[in-house]
Amino acid sequence: MNRRKFLTAALVLFGMSTVGAQDINITVEGDAQRSNVPIYRVAIESSDSALKSYAERAFSTHGSYVLTTKGKAQFVFSFDKVSERSVKASIKGAGSVERVLTGSNTVNALLRACDFCVEKTLRTKGYFAGKLAFSYSKVGGASSEIAVSDMVFKNIRVITRDKSDSLWPHFSPDGSRIAYTGYYRAGLMDLFGIDLNTNTRRTLASYKGSNCGGAMSPDGSKMAVVLTSSGNAEIWVGNANCKGLRRVTRTSATESSASFSPDGSKLIFASDIRGFPQIYAMPVNGGRMKVVNTRLSKYCSEPDWNWVNPELIVFTIAQGRGFQIATYNFRTGEAKVVSRGASTSGAKWLSDGRHVVCQKSFGKNRRLYVIDTETGKQTALHSSGLGSLSDPDFVYTAR
Repeated sequence: MNRRKFLTAALVLFGMSTVGAQDINITVEGDAQRSNVPIYRVAIESSDSALKSYAERAFSTHGSYVLTTKGKAQFVFSFDKVSERSVKASIKGAGSVERVLTGSNTVNALLRACDFCVEKTLRTKGYFAGKLAFSYSKVGGASSEIAVSDMVFKNIRVITRDKSDSLWPHFSPDGSRIAYTGYYRAGLMDLFGIDLNTNTRRTLASYKGSNCGGAMSPDGSKMAVVLTSSGNAEIWVGNANCKGLRRVTRTSATESSASFSPDGSKLIFASDIRGFPQIYAMPVNGGRMKVVNTRLSKYCSEPDWNWVNPELIVFTIAQGRGFQIATYNFRTGEAKVVSRGASTSGAKWLSDGRHVVCQKSFGKNRRLYVIDTETGKQTALHSSGLGSLSDPDFVYTAR
């Protein structure tokens, strides 16, 4: 099926080579909205121009930092290369502190050093050293492949060469594996898993009909998938290798986009049991489906549970002629739209529980953005010249 037609249908139903690094034009959309979070003026220093550039690129995506010159800064962050895998971070402001951070390579060590600066100044987790997985199409490409990258798009790795659409990657919590939906060999929608350390692939689900999903529980012991083997799209839960599957929804409707709660005991997902897609929650082993009444739109899909703050979810709504993303707070019942501009969907929480990564559509081209759900700041992660990138997922690991 044509990728555009397939993705349109998916929304209706809601639903080892290296690419060379490119210069990226960072764009930030709109002024920050008022919020209760602190916003600091920071200056970035480094004797290494490349490190300085990557650090500036990282901090430009965070809603609590505004880049400025040293004389106007409240904090000065300095980064110095110590070795091929370590970078020293120095913070000057109300006092000074420094630390040497190590990583898998120089850029990863730098991004961990940037996260150290976030932790010391905001007292919250950073996300800069996390990894992205996404569906990737070259400019003018006929199909998409699965790729992974760091947050500054210095190290991009295409991990499939199927020459057929590969979609919706999901990291394992330790970042060692990816589950994705593809048309590899059979030309049908099957679920595959790839070990990122060995680059080996295995079929996870290839039942009659469509097999997709692949979201994993926080402890990595369970996987939620969507199968149509019973006649309509239902959610099933099995172990990390998609074995021992147990059907947890039993409706005549279409279910999709399952996401685990932080403690792994519940699921949220989309269902059109009311005639239009809405968000529902239920126990992970099955039971009563309870609607999450956001009152924002008659089309609510693609929910993702915040593992840092279990009171929050992010999801996609229909708005105008396209889509936007919104958050919902279970404790307060507050729902708010957090994106604007070009049609926006597929949001996943980053490791600070505040920012999300998502996709924005510009005609046939899709770009990945980071959005601060507190300030509304929107930042493109890559240039349009890189290709069309969609279906993002995110993981943050110790190394």
